[in-house]
Amino acid sequence: MINKKLGLTSLLTVGLLLTACTTSDNKETEKVSEDTKEDTSWSSVEEEGVLTVGTSGTYAPITFLNEENELTGFEVELVRELGEELGVEVEFETMQFDGLLPALRNGQIDVAANDFAITEERKEIFDFVDSHKYSYGSAIIRTEDDGKFESAYDLKGAKIGLGSLTSNYATFAENIGGETTAYDAGVDTILRDILNGNQDAYLNDRLVLQRNVEEFGDDGLMVDEDVKYHSSESALAVLKGNTELRDKLSEALATLKDEGRVSELSEEFLGADSTQPVDQSEVVSLEAE
Repeated sequence: MINKKLGLTSLLTVGLLLTACTTSDNKETEKVSEDTKEDTSWSSVEEEGVLTVGTSGTYAPITFLNEENELTGFEVELVRELGEELGVEVEFETMQFDGLLPALRNGQIDVAANDFAITEERKEIFDFVDSHKYSYGSAIIRTEDDGKFESAYDLKGAKIGLGSLTSNYATFAENIGGETTAYDAGVDTILRDILNGNQDAYLNDRLVLQRNVEEFGDDGLMVDEDVKYHSSESALAVLKGNTELRDKLSEALATLKDEGRVSELSEEFLGADSTQPVDQSEVVSLEAE
C-alpha cells in the first residue's frame, strides 16, 4: 500500500510538472509569435494602392469643407502630398473627432489626421509620424476683457467653451479649474456665446484660434496673447506596431520639409510657419493645477 501511494504521488507530481512546463512553453511560444509577427502595415497599403485617412472635416483651418463643399485644410493637403510622394491614392473618411482614434484602433482607417498632439498617454496605444507642427494653446476672449487674464492660471473659474471634452485643451481647462462646456455645433456657436456672455473663453491651438477670429470677422473678439499653455507637437497617428507605415510616412514628410512644402502649406492655412519648435519659457504645462 505504501509503495502504491508513493507511486501515485510521484505520478501526480510529474503530471503537475509537465502541465507547468507545457503552460510555460505555450506562453513563451505566444510571446515569440508576437515578437516575430510580420509588419505589413505599409506593404498592404502599397499593394492596395490606397491610404485610408480619418479626419473630422470640422476643424478649420486643419481640416474643413470649403465653399465648394470640398475637404481641405493644412493636414488634409499635407496628407494628399504625402500620398503623392509615396505613390498611393489617399481616401478620407470623415467622422467626429472623438471617434478618430477608436477608428484607428479597430483598423477602420490607416492614419488619423486631426492635429493630434503627441502625448505619453496616446503613445501607449499609437505610434506617431515625425512632427509637422509645433505650437501651444491660447484662448479667444472678448476684446473688452483684454488684460483680465494675465496668464493661463487666471482662467480658473472662467466659463470655457471647448470643441471636445476629450481634447488636450479640455484636460488643461479641467486641471486649472475652469467651468467647461463642449459644443457639437461648431466654432461659430462658441464665439457667439463668448460675445453674448454665456462663455468667457474658447481654448484651442493659438494658430487655429487666430484663423478662427479672422474668419469670424468681429472686432469684439481677440486671441489673448497673455494666455500661453500646453506646448505641443502635432503629428499623424498610426496604430502602435505599424512601424513600417510610420517610417514610410516620416520619410515622405522629410522630403516635403526639405522641399519647403510643409512650411508653404502652414503659411497658407495657418498664417505662419509652424514647422519649428516654439519658445517654451512662458508656456504653462498641461499638468498645471
